[in-house]
Amino acid sequence: MRVLAGGIYHESHSFSNIPTDIEAFKSVLYLQGREVVEELGGTVSEMAGFIEGAEKYGFELIPTLWAWGLATGPVTAAALDEMIGVVHQAYQDNDGIDGVLFTLHGAMVSEPLPDGDGYILSRFREFMGDVHIAVTLDLHANISSLMVEKADIIVGYDTYPHIDQVERGLEAAELLARAIRDEIKPVMSMAKPPMVVVPNRQFTAEAPMKHLFDLAIEAEAEPGVLSVTVAGGFAYSDVPEIGPAVVVITDNNAQLGQQRADAIADRFWELRDDFVPKPADIPTAVQRAIESSSTPVILADVGDNIGAGTPGDSTFILSELLDKGATDAVVIIADPSSVEKAVAAGVGERVSLQIGGKTDRFHGEPVEVRAEVTLISNGVFRNRGQMRDGIVEDMGRTAVVAVGGVKIVLTEKKMPPWNLEQLRSVGISPESQKIIVVKSAVAFRAAYEPIAGEIIEVDSPGLSSVNLGQFNFKNIRPGLFPFS
Repeated sequence: MRVLAGGIYHESHSFSNIPTDIEAFKSVLYLQGREVVEELGGTVSEMAGFIEGAEKYGFELIPTLWAWGLATGPVTAAALDEMIGVVHQAYQDNDGIDGVLFTLHGAMVSEPLPDGDGYILSRFREFMGDVHIAVTLDLHANISSLMVEKADIIVGYDTYPHIDQVERGLEAAELLARAIRDEIKPVMSMAKPPMVVVPNRQFTAEAPMKHLFDLAIEAEAEPGVLSVTVAGGFAYSDVPEIGPAVVVITDNNAQLGQQRADAIADRFWELRDDFVPKPADIPTAVQRAIESSSTPVILADVGDNIGAGTPGDSTFILSELLDKGATDAVVIIADPSSVEKAVAAGVGERVSLQIGGKTDRFHGEPVEVRAEVTLISNGVFRNRGQMRDGIVEDMGRTAVVAVGGVKIVLTEKKMPPWNLEQLRSVGISPESQKIIVVKSAVAFRAAYEPIAGEIIEVDSPGLSSVNLGQFNFKNIRPGLFPFS
């Protein structure tokens, strides 16, 4: 068996003012051909699962590309055409392709079609015909009928924070190999409850999300059920397919699949009130952190969740920390112009800066400070731990500046707080801090929960605010909770 493998991964925020072109992928992680296997083998990634699957289930893996972009605005047509073109060329260059293993996000919005992932799969079908296609999707996928139609197998993450990419890649590889060998006939059934859920209520280790995954595990134990995906959806994509979905794969038993998908979707709907978030307001959260004796206190800046497509330069919590005289506090702000000024000043010098609030109207005004430059770094580090282990990250040039008792890590590129190595790489011991602000909703927990004395979710403004009423949705289907 010969199987093409790769990935085009992007979670798109419809209200971001930063379009996603091909350079947005190439500046984060963009690999082609053999370098896909060389760079991602042994990491926490779906590709590592594909590689393991090829060895375990006896097929030849032909890598195409791995394009991974941080969440921003919709993906341009030119970017998609270029990336799909790489896969098309690989398909033409290799005879006898029996299947495809591919990683998508499931919440890509694109210029050619709002359902960007459905568009990619449709293009694949145009030049691959009836070749078996298995895809992995992020837990925040807005799964569409088009995706289900064009793919043979969909396997979604079971965890948020996302730490099971290898396992899901391996699962997809097993199902694909069995389908190619005619051992199974995968049939997918989907149900979508009429609701939208914000990211910070999709934490899979706790209720209400855990209830749904318990049901999925029970269903997967039934004879004839091959896989169950529970997707929470992505609340900031203005598309008709927005919201949660349940996809059940059976061995040629659509009726059974639909029954199990409907049952889990019905439970999703029954729990809808439990999915309404209740974070603390900024003054309350910061005061609690200052007074807490359980350290470090992690303040989750939910409104500036970089992983959801925000710019990472919100200043609301930073301002409150400075106003209240917080000590031993750390905040990371993406701000290239402030980095430039800090680097020009040099370590040990003091510099006047206007920090953050430069991207859009959602994330506050720049904060004027007189800061001491304490460190300058190239911003490169390698992840260690549960999430993205082994993958190299690049924050761009990075400067650490001190303002009173607050350390501000200024980066040229935004970077989600997935890993403690982000702070360690710039000389900051996370365990030794009193307060750490993370621009994240849930993903930070993989790294920070084991060391946290207390975690406080903060009701901060921003593009990932829990207040969905501030966004001018035009394309979502009517009657969705909590809008209705």
